[in-house]
Amino acid sequence: MRYKTFFRSLFMVGAMMLVSACVYEPVHQGNRIKADEIYLIHEGDSKFRVEQALGTPVLKDVLHPNRVTYIEQFEDKESGDIKTRNVQITYDDALRVKAIRRSGFNEGKE
Repeated sequence: MRYKTFFRSLFMVGAMMLVSACVYEPVHQGNRIKADEIYLIHEGDSKFRVEQALGTPVLKDVLHPNRVTYIEQFEDKESGDIKTRNVQITYDDALRVKAIRRSGFNEGKE
């Protein structure tokens, strides 16, 4: 009788693992960056304004305390390729945006 319960439990665990393996959910790494929000950030904006629009940056460089980086890695639905895009913002001493570097964005197409 004990063996029936054991095999029944083993079967249920195996069935649950099989069902969960069939459900594929792509993993999204880093910040969720919306292209329309990226282009609203301009030189002279405050750090508070940037973090309100983009959230907390993924990377704060210890060696460059006035530089932050927002990174997003995701699977492109059309091609299936892994895409990476990022925004690096450098602040001046007054915590105003001094420079913006964008990578992986198509101008006006996202």
